[in-house]
Amino acid sequence: MAAVAPTVQDGESPSAEDGADAGAPGRLGPWVARVAVALTLAPLVVSAVHLTVRYGNQYNPGGDLAMAELLTRDVGRHPVLIGPFSRDEWHHPGPALYYVLAVPYRLLGSRATAMNVGALAVHAASIAGIAVLARRRGGQVLMLISLLGCGLLVRSLGPTELQLPWNPYVTVLPYALLVFLTWSLACGERWALPLAVLVASFVAQTHIGYVALAVPLVALGAGWLVATTVRRARGDGVAAAQAARSLLAPALVAVAGAVVMWLPPLYQQAARPTGNLTAAFRWFRGDGGVDEGPQTLRVGWRVVTSQLGVPPEWLSGSRGVIFTDEPVDMYEPLAPVLLLGVIAAAVVLARRHVAGGRSLVAVWALASAVGVVAVARTIGPVFEYRLGWAQVLGMVAGVIMAWAGWLALARWRPALEGRLLVPAALVALAVLAVVGSVDHVQAGEPQHVQSAQIRGIMPDIVEGLPPGDGPILVDTAWSFDASVHAASIVLQLDRRGIDGVFDQGSTAGGEHRGAYDAADVRARLVVAVGDDIPVVAELAGATLLGRAAGAPDDGYGAPVAPVAVYLVDDGPGPAG
Repeated sequence: MAAVAPTVQDGESPSAEDGADAGAPGRLGPWVARVAVALTLAPLVVSAVHLTVRYGNQYNPGGDLAMAELLTRDVGRHPVLIGPFSRDEWHHPGPALYYVLAVPYRLLGSRATAMNVGALAVHAASIAGIAVLARRRGGQVLMLISLLGCGLLVRSLGPTELQLPWNPYVTVLPYALLVFLTWSLACGERWALPLAVLVASFVAQTHIGYVALAVPLVALGAGWLVATTVRRARGDGVAAAQAARSLLAPALVAVAGAVVMWLPPLYQQAARPTGNLTAAFRWFRGDGGVDEGPQTLRVGWRVVTSQLGVPPEWLSGSRGVIFTDEPVDMYEPLAPVLLLGVIAAAVVLARRHVAGGRSLVAVWALASAVGVVAVARTIGPVFEYRLGWAQVLGMVAGVIMAWAGWLALARWRPALEGRLLVPAALVALAVLAVVGSVDHVQAGEPQHVQSAQIRGIMPDIVEGLPPGDGPILVDTAWSFDASVHAASIVLQLDRRGIDGVFDQGSTAGGEHRGAYDAADVRARLVVAVGDDIPVVAELAGATLLGRAAGAPDDGYGAPVAPVAVYLVDDGPGPAG
């Protein structure tokens, strides 16, 4: 008879030892797990080493990435209470991203590429966590399948989305980990509860879109955990009250973790006349002056189910965007033909009473339904770069189908599992490791054109600053492109021990960089990009400090305009 997962009902929780052998007892040694995990993580490790060795401190991030590094540098120096700044004049809920990235950033000497290494570490930890949970729930067979899914998703996301510590990107694989943690809760894994709370808090604080995606999963998983624990206790003849007491310790740890993680944004909310959480809530309620209303369930269905089309986007990559930067799927959806495959897989797992099989399908279905509603409640455009979580749901659907197919094939031809399936999975992971590593090395320096522009003009900027100890005001009001470079300049000043500030009242780079006495400002720098350069050059008291040429291609097919930085002793801003 073929080796299959233990035939226990959903809700039962095989021990770690049982889980290690589920699917192929005695045939898959511990070396398989180590090799499979190492191969899956190889592109991320190669990427981290390459960025650190090749680019070190020469990389100069701009825009949101520069702001992220500024706020990560502030951890331990200034209060960091809220998350990344939004274009809608509020911040994402909390600063968890900065505190997480501060650890590798400090350990690597606050190097320029340490933020990228931190993002890669977040993804690597998420994949490793998925491997552990998959092995615990379905043995090494499911672990191999899950790692293959992660490897294919990593390949589809590409170096840019994995290397950049940008909040829509760095939350994708942690969300995948949260789906597996929710599944563990459904299977009665008590200590998955505090981990799920921590991961959900991280993604929800880092990008507000995950509030609607992550919080329902944790709530559903916690309720499922209680129901599973009570049902199992009754089956064992244990009182429900005693079973509930077994959940007390993980519940207390989960509450403590939530309090620690949410204390900074809650303090900010309480300490300000209008806290950030209130500002964000009012905007989503429609009080932020936004004309657009929410999307529809039809749009949500199209975005989520297009991951089940042929070819599935989580395997082949995005089909592109329209002029609004929204995915083509919203208007030309793929028929979700692979949904039939998921249904067939669910039938196989249910009929064979595979431990955790039905629960995994149910968690995926619930997460997908939550995703449809989350898209439907989106105010304004559904930007494609925010939808990495939908690819995660496609990957989980692929894992479900592959798991059922593997078990069916192993039952039909038992010898194939050890002789063909396991070696084939390891070979596939090895191929993905090589191809992914090459891609990451060939990707080069992130934002290489903009980085080179700032690298070229910073020495002249620093040399041209007047003497004194006051902060340097970097004017961000001239254009969006100017604000991108302005963030990079303030970061470079901070690296040199020079205080840089933004316009008074601005909170984008931290509240302290927008709260200062104007009389203390040592100099005002104005960043001009493209057609604004001759206009700024005519300002009264404007002195050119440095200028960098543009480029025909930024690496993504868009031209890069030249940039110039002026020291302005006096003169009006753009409105004057």
